[in-house]
Amino acid sequence: MIDQPTRAAAHASAKSGSRTRLREFQAGLAERLRQAATAPTTQSRLAVRVARDGGEQNFLIDLPEAGEIISIPEVSAVPLTKSWYLGLANVRGNLVSVIDLSRFSGYGPTQLDKDSRVLAFSTNLRFNAGILVSRMLGLRNADQLNPLERTEEGVRPAWVGDAFRDADGVNWEELRLAALAADERFLQIGIW
Repeated sequence: MIDQPTRAAAHASAKSGSRTRLREFQAGLAERLRQAATAPTTQSRLAVRVARDGGEQNFLIDLPEAGEIISIPEVSAVPLTKSWYLGLANVRGNLVSVIDLSRFSGYGPTQLDKDSRVLAFSTNLRFNAGILVSRMLGLRNADQLNPLERTEEGVRPAWVGDAFRDADGVNWEELRLAALAADERFLQIGIW
């Protein structure tokens, strides 16, 4: 029989271990992002997944447009804003607008779980915002992706770029954060 203090210590140790692994993963990914951003020989892209109404969409983001990857922070709702504008979060002393990209795209809300993250825009874009994504998928080498010809009808937004397929048959689309930050609808968060 395990006594209460021993059980509590074991639980605290397990919780501490999972936090350590998460920190190590995030630190490793951050280091790989820094290295990839300075490596001239390959064109790496940050890969993210956005879950949508029973499906998912995979996006590739140019590293110079991607900022910090953070666990879901405490978000303060802002009254009289659209449903896709989740609110403001304090990220290391900076207020960052948090946007649910799935809702903004016209789908249902992103379901939050242990893999959900906020991808902040790069400080180079001078736009304090972050998008909620279902999962971070690491880096992809753009040289190993095959361009896809789009067959769907209609106009896609300027912030969605070219489409690709990787060697595993997974489809990807470019997500242009600079174009998203300049999109008039994205800039109009108020419901009035």
